[in-house]
Amino acid sequence: MSTADAVAPAIETQASGSPVPRTWPAWLIVLLQVASTAVSVTPSINNFSRFASMMLGPLVCLTLFVLWGLFFSRLPWRERLTVLAMALVLGIGATLVSHESMLVPIWIYGVPLMMFVVALVTTMAARQSSPWRLRWFGLALAVVWAMFPALRLEGFTGNYLPQFAGRWRESKEAHLTASGRGDMESAIDPRYSGWQPTTVEWPAFRGPLGTSATDDVTVPCDWSTTAPTNVWQIPIGAGWSSFACVSGRLFTQEQRGTQELVCCYAADSGALIWQNACATRFWDVVSGAGPRATPTYHDGKLFTYGAKAELRCLDASTGKLVWHHDLTQEVKAELPVWGFSNSPVVVGQVVIVYAGGEGDNGLLAFDRDTGEPRWRFASRGMNFSSAQPVQLAGQTLVLFTNTAGVHALDPESGQVIWSHKPRDWAGPPICQPQQIDAESVVVPLGDGIGLARLKISRASDTWQVETQWTSKQLRPSYNDFVSYEGFLYGFDQNIFTCIDAATGKRRWKQGRYGFGQVLLLRPVGQLIVLGEDGAAVLLTATPDRHEERGRFAAIAGKTWNHPIVVGDRLYVRNGEMAACFALR
Repeated sequence: MSTADAVAPAIETQASGSPVPRTWPAWLIVLLQVASTAVSVTPSINNFSRFASMMLGPLVCLTLFVLWGLFFSRLPWRERLTVLAMALVLGIGATLVSHESMLVPIWIYGVPLMMFVVALVTTMAARQSSPWRLRWFGLALAVVWAMFPALRLEGFTGNYLPQFAGRWRESKEAHLTASGRGDMESAIDPRYSGWQPTTVEWPAFRGPLGTSATDDVTVPCDWSTTAPTNVWQIPIGAGWSSFACVSGRLFTQEQRGTQELVCCYAADSGALIWQNACATRFWDVVSGAGPRATPTYHDGKLFTYGAKAELRCLDASTGKLVWHHDLTQEVKAELPVWGFSNSPVVVGQVVIVYAGGEGDNGLLAFDRDTGEPRWRFASRGMNFSSAQPVQLAGQTLVLFTNTAGVHALDPESGQVIWSHKPRDWAGPPICQPQQIDAESVVVPLGDGIGLARLKISRASDTWQVETQWTSKQLRPSYNDFVSYEGFLYGFDQNIFTCIDAATGKRRWKQGRYGFGQVLLLRPVGQLIVLGEDGAAVLLTATPDRHEERGRFAAIAGKTWNHPIVVGDRLYVRNGEMAACFALR
């Protein structure tokens, strides 16, 4: 016997003489997959990093697992190839017979489960003969892959936790569509004809100034003693649009089957007044189905933007189409992974939307009366935020953010007045810039990255922009923030937070409401938070502490839509229902 043979460790063998399988590399790979999954469901990490971990983790781990199985497992070669073939055939078979929404779950859950059961069977049946192990492998893999055809994915929460339902259970959207309220006709209820708008209370996304603030509530609320009372509640189609409210009418967008609808409801009763349909449907694996943008009202017209870049101008009284542009066809608008989410912005004579099309067809402006193109600004890539009108140094500007930074444009001509890229700038843009005072704005740095405060000054025709601070102590994702008396209130991912607007330093961080939304009742210094679970929470807007003044269950189910307040009425909706509550 040679010296090398004397010192080499002996490989443990079974009774048959075959080596016992090596399993510890398989368990290391399984642990790596567990760590990757844990990263994807950790809210303190920004969404794009979590999404990348969720999708790429199985790819990396599966590659390593196949290498282990083929070259390092010590299983007999016939067994290695048979197990690989069984996993592949059963996985493809499950994919082919599963609901179309289950493709991603099969990848991010089925593949890890498959790796786990292979490692488990290899460990538990290590000393059994190869034929018996193959039977156990076949049974375990069949059980794993058999689960998926019986399920349907309805989306994910903000924490990237899946929302499964039985495959053959009728969804609320399907039930609503079957009720006959999803046809193509636009018809006005005769009881509501002859509408003449006299007041424009909440004309667009996040209110009159785009700040998610109302001046209507003048008496403080205390929900700990008197909770708001329900006025009405109705089923509604899927989507993440908010409401616009004008003279007793609510406008929103929703999905019902293959139709993307713009709907008008009576604010006092929830009755459907009219609907206008477009034959299109958008769905993504995280958010589910439906349009994302909120209608914008201006001078008798309603401007809407669909999830697939259908820009429409409607008569707000009847819902009749005035003009429209299909921007995916006209400018080759590139569909973002979560659909077009920016709401139309009307400034002066133009209506502005982001398309991200070819050439200079990025941010587009159209004549609000005729729909004729007025100007365009080049920008590509995913962008989920809306253009934001502001008044700086006595001039009306539109702020637009993209991967290159913040741009201030003249709304009538599209001329770039200034551009600035703050420190730590990332992308893609999701939340709205917020004007703090006559010469300052706060802009989100990216999805779950943080905020930056910009100081803007003007001497004659020369503009100067500087970053006053950047802060990672309030990191909004797709939930905007509000400004009140020198402080900012919003979500640091999924935890409610207050920071000092002068310094960016945190004052407090408390209140787990999921990935919810916030609304400011400015005259009384109170905040309404609509949690991701549909619970409404009343807070005092104070930098001293996190102070709740009561809560109640407003609507059930995942709620990412912005709430609105008009007079003493709170209007809320999600992808399944809408409701109105009397605050006093």
